[in-house]
Amino acid sequence: MLISNQEELEDFLNSYETEGIIIDNISITNALVSANAKLLTISGNFYLTKISEMLYSLNTITDNGFIVGNSVNKDMSNDIYTNEFDPNQYQSDYFPGMSPFTEENIVIGDKTEEDRLIASFWYDWGDDIFDDWGYFYLYDVDLGKYYFPIISPQNENDGVLTLQTFNAFGRTFTINQGYPVQGIFKFDISVNDNKPFKFGAYGNMGSDRNQIITDLTYSYTKNTSTLTLYYVKQAEENDEDEIVYSYFVPKKVSENNDKTYDLYQLSDEDNNSLMSKNVTNGLIVYFSKTNDVKEWIVNDLAMSG
Repeated sequence: MLISNQEELEDFLNSYETEGIIIDNISITNALVSANAKLLTISGNFYLTKISEMLYSLNTITDNGFIVGNSVNKDMSNDIYTNEFDPNQYQSDYFPGMSPFTEENIVIGDKTEEDRLIASFWYDWGDDIFDDWGYFYLYDVDLGKYYFPIISPQNENDGVLTLQTFNAFGRTFTINQGYPVQGIFKFDISVNDNKPFKFGAYGNMGSDRNQIITDLTYSYTKNTSTLTLYYVKQAEENDEDEIVYSYFVPKKVSENNDKTYDLYQLSDEDNNSLMSKNVTNGLIVYFSKTNDVKEWIVNDLAMSG
C-alpha cells in the first residue's frame, strides 16, 4: 500500500482507533511521517501511536469582522527586574508555592551576565493601563528557576509578529510575539519537551487601588469538541476605558479543562502578579486593551489531533 498525500494519510490513520498496532507493508514518504491526528514512528515496521489534541494559533492579522482592542501606546522597554518592585518581597503573596524570586534563582540561559536580570515590560498602554507592568518570565517548575526572555523587536506595527528562540534551563523555547491586530498583544510560546513550565508577569496595573477583578469564561467548539476559554478582566472602578483583558490558552487541550491562570493582588495595592498554571508543550497568551476580544481569539485558534 502506498500513501502519497496528506488526505490519504489522515484517512488511513483515522481507520485505526487503537494505538500500539504494528502495520506491515506500508510505504510512506518522509514528508508525511507525521500527521495532526496521529504520529507514525519507524521501528522495523510502522508503529501507530496517538498523540494529544493540541491548540495552535492561526496567526490571524486581520479583525475578520470581530471586535479588537483599543488603540495602544506601544512603549515596551527593558529594565532590571526589580525596577517596579522586588518580587521577592511579595513572595508569599504573589508567587506562592514557587522558589524565592531572588537573583540566585534567575538563570542566565542564552543571555549575557550583563542582561541576566533584565526583563521586558510596558510603561503605560494609555488610559493609565499599566504603570510599569510585565517583567515577563519563564519559570521551570522542576528546577524552581526563573528566566527573563528579552522581547525583540519591540513596539512593531500591528500585524507584525516575530518568532524568537530562547535557551534556558537546558530547554529550548520559541515565542512568537507582537500585535496581530489593534489593541491585542500575543505571546505564542512553545517548548521542545513535555516538562512543565509557567509564564508570568508582574508590576503595577495603574488602577490607583480601585481595581475590580472579574474571572470570566467563554465556551467554544473546535473539531466538534466543546472547550472553555479562561480569562480575566481587570478594570478601574467606574472607568470605561481603563480595562485590560488577559487570556491564557494552554496548547495541550486537556490542560484547558480548568482555570488556566492565577492572579494575585493585595486589596490595598496596585501591584499584582499574573501567571499561567503549570503547562506542558506550550501556551498562547493574549492581552487586550479595553475590549473583550474573546470571539477574535477563538477565531484565531485551531485544534489538531
